[in-house]
Amino acid sequence: MKEWLLQTTIFSLFYKWFEGEIKNAEKRNIVERWMKGYYSARNEGEKHGFTVLLGAEVRFDGAINDYLVYGADEEVFLRTPLLNQLSGVEELIAILPKECCVVQAHPFRNGMTVYDPNPLFGIESYNGGTHPIRNELAKSFASYYKKPMLSGSDFHDKTALGRGGIFTKEPIKSSADLVEILRKGEYSLIENGLCKAWTSL
Repeated sequence: MKEWLLQTTIFSLFYKWFEGEIKNAEKRNIVERWMKGYYSARNEGEKHGFTVLLGAEVRFDGAINDYLVYGADEEVFLRTPLLNQLSGVEELIAILPKECCVVQAHPFRNGMTVYDPNPLFGIESYNGGTHPIRNELAKSFASYYKKPMLSGSDFHDKTALGRGGIFTKEPIKSSADLVEILRKGEYSLIENGLCKAWTSL
């Protein structure tokens, strides 16, 4: 069986985390600073032969919820308003290309607010940096609303390395490939570093 490695590098659109660097900066400079980690990961991936895709984690100013965006390229982030300054998830979905998938990340962490998930593509039902009980709540929530479930490592330290993700039968070489597979449900979840049973809505 063929194996392949894919990393989706999520850059965080959180104003407070970068306030000292981006305050009063031009929009392009702000976006490029946010994507600095992605550029580094992509360049390393090219050296070692694995694909690195661009993703984003959006937190609106004055809020605490986080939303993952898959399927947008660099030009989307450059031509749209700064996503952290939008009014909420409905406006975020409205200004992104229709093929993008927007997913609520770790919805049952402390301080998170659970809203009607119908506008969303899916729910992150497993997060490698979240307590198992909270992940189970997210899984039940997604199941109740019949929303696709996703999994991510949330790799902030070595303990989260490889804990979450998805497994696919076909290689993913582009964001378009990723979105197509997500929308078809042709993937299985990785939880605690293990591949779960194949899932398709």
